[in-house]
Amino acid sequence: MSAERTTDTRRSTSGAPHFQIAADRQSATRRVRYIETSHADDGSCRLCQLDSGTLTAAGEPMSQPDQEPMDDEAFAEQTLIEAIENQIAADDPPAAKATLNKLTLVGYEREESLHLMALVLAHEIAAMLREDRPFDGAWYAQALRALPELPEAAG
Repeated sequence: MSAERTTDTRRSTSGAPHFQIAADRQSATRRVRYIETSHADDGSCRLCQLDSGTLTAAGEPMSQPDQEPMDDEAFAEQTLIEAIENQIAADDPPAAKATLNKLTLVGYEREESLHLMALVLAHEIAAMLREDRPFDGAWYAQALRALPELPEAAG
């Protein structure tokens, strides 16, 4: 599966960082698009939109190597961790940086802390998609602050 990633970081009129990351993956049978954006002027944040589509005709067998699902999983984890890194750099939400500091102070390595935070983000994205609702920033910040305890069904 080929991967393409673009990052756009700039300052808004208020001086707060504005970023957008788009990461696309495509194989002969499947297309997946991940997008993370921050709109610093109004304080809103769209953390991820997932858009995928099958590129083969209905009924045709999909010829995917056994290794591809693991590659997709690793790519998704890497993209989520990149989203967490952007949140920390932008200090938006502030709970992201506070949580990283707390976890490192109590003995977690940075990589392990980022992984835990990415699990919380993945949990909220899954809930958004399942319930067809917007991102719940208040729940997300609360769940980050509760780490290292993971939300139900996130571990």
